[in-house]
Amino acid sequence: MFLSAWHQASSWFAQALSGMATPGVIALVLALTTLLLEDLAIAAGVALAAQGAISWGLSLFAVGAGIAVGDLALYGVGLLATRMPWLQRRYVGAKSAWAREKIVRRLSSAVLLARVIPGLRLATYTTCGFVRVPFIPFSLWVLLAVALWTVSLYVLSAAIGQTLACTLGLPAPLAVALPIIVLALAVPLWQRWQVLRQRRNPVAANPTNSP
Repeated sequence: MFLSAWHQASSWFAQALSGMATPGVIALVLALTTLLLEDLAIAAGVALAAQGAISWGLSLFAVGAGIAVGDLALYGVGLLATRMPWLQRRYVGAKSAWAREKIVRRLSSAVLLARVIPGLRLATYTTCGFVRVPFIPFSLWVLLAVALWTVSLYVLSAAIGQTLACTLGLPAPLAVALPIIVLALAVPLWQRWQVLRQRRNPVAANPTNSP
């Protein structure tokens, strides 16, 4: 049933793109998709590359470029927040208070960690704009972080996908996209479990607060 649904979805996607879906158009769609759902764009990128609709290199570049644009845009949001109090409360505020004191001295580690740790990127990158971290060093670290992150996910999905395709007989596009899909679902589930665990037993979840 799952394979049938996947075939139908991939067939519909291919038909929707047929006639106008040159590799350049597909790359543009992938880049724009990262601004809405980053994980979906990565999964679609590796699936389309495995299907041969776009080269692996162009797929990687399109997804990475889209992610980088989105990350750099967060800097702009933080910059605007200096002039708009409601934007400051919405995107900066207390959520990133910890970063105001250390962000300049530890820019490289802050950017790299925010790229891989869920929940940190929005607060960290907007704070960089809010406290006016020099844009060029910030953008260079963002580009490096995005490159490492995107390449790692592509390599991981390709390696695991090849194993899944050989052992389970899954279609190549599904096999390479599956690790990204699982990762995308696992992260919010883990965060939700941590929140529930903290609510049920706050002392165990925060041992430093225990007497």
